[in-house]
Amino acid sequence: MQPTPHQLIQLALISGGFALGGVLLGALIAGLYNLRAKRNEYINDYYKTVIQRRIAAYEQLEGLIIYFRMTVVDKDNKGYHLSFLGENPKEDVFKRLFAVMSQGLWLSDEAFAKTSELNYLLFRMPDAEGDAINFGKQHYQAIATMRDALERILAADMLNMHEVGRFLKRKKNRQDPGFQPVQLNR
Repeated sequence: MQPTPHQLIQLALISGGFALGGVLLGALIAGLYNLRAKRNEYINDYYKTVIQRRIAAYEQLEGLIIYFRMTVVDKDNKGYHLSFLGENPKEDVFKRLFAVMSQGLWLSDEAFAKTSELNYLLFRMPDAEGDAINFGKQHYQAIATMRDALERILAADMLNMHEVGRFLKRKKNRQDPGFQPVQLNR
């Protein structure tokens, strides 16, 4: 039995419909794939930006650590950090501290807290060079201990720098410490 022209037209329309449906389904799948790829590309670019900002903040922290690494021994055989020498040692120290603290959003909570602790200690430093040197001698061990802690924190944070999601969750979920007055004139 031979198909009638009407049956041939129906067969052609059904076959064409399947072909059109296959093309539409393929286009839909390709479109969804492209949307997902673009979203992933956006997320990766965002993560790269966060990592770049964090690296810049940690470079400032590293500069602060290096600034307190050099030791000078005075005539009385007491050591102090080289950062206490100069015309305006307090101004120089606080420029470096400001560079780190101003990027605190990109530091881990531990790095920011330890930098703040150093800041509170150094806030009591006198302005005059001779007095600053004496301050440096009195607090040499405390500053060296904080510097060592900052180095360890920096190293640990660098190991996890790529874990952007975890970092952002910690920032989002951290507890508000509230206002805590600090005794600066001891």
